[in-house]
Amino acid sequence: MILKKKSTIISLALVLILAAVFYYYFAIYNSVRDISMAGSYEWHPTSKALFSGADLVVIGKPIKDIEDREVLSKETSTGILMYIATSTEIKVEKVLKGPKEDAVDLKVIEPVGLRQTFKGKERIAIEGYTAMKKDSQYLIFLSKNTFGQYGVINMQAGKFNLDGTDPNDSSGEESINKQIIFTELQTEFSQDLK
Repeated sequence: MILKKKSTIISLALVLILAAVFYYYFAIYNSVRDISMAGSYEWHPTSKALFSGADLVVIGKPIKDIEDREVLSKETSTGILMYIATSTEIKVEKVLKGPKEDAVDLKVIEPVGLRQTFKGKERIAIEGYTAMKKDSQYLIFLSKNTFGQYGVINMQAGKFNLDGTDPNDSSGEESINKQIIFTELQTEFSQDLK
């Protein structure tokens, strides 16, 4: 009788432990929190300024989901995040400005990154930037950094979803300004954006 009672208690304890592990894994560890950080960047208020400020302008599609992209980050020895970004591989369909050879095997630095913590995943973005979605078509304005890498300029208003498959692309504080710039771009590049 005592042995049966002990095995019941042990079984119940194991079930509770397994339930707690499953809850943590699915409800906490795999949850995603969005964090927006302030950043400094050069703002291009018009389509002409944006085009002029870019070193490379392409139309293309990311080939991987954000979870599968390379995250570039650095922390201090005390664990404080210094920077985070994502290297996004783009399948370039058309080059509108810049050297065509730079668009081969193009990797774009996006000011957003995903990192795993004990409290779940954190999607950290500069100025509310949203990552480009896999297989969605974008018009992307890029500038080369000191390491020879191309990065999106103008934050959220430096990339424009062309095929309507990314509803997050028109979000953020600058959405009205972004829409004005995009309308100007549609007029200036009407033949290229078809």
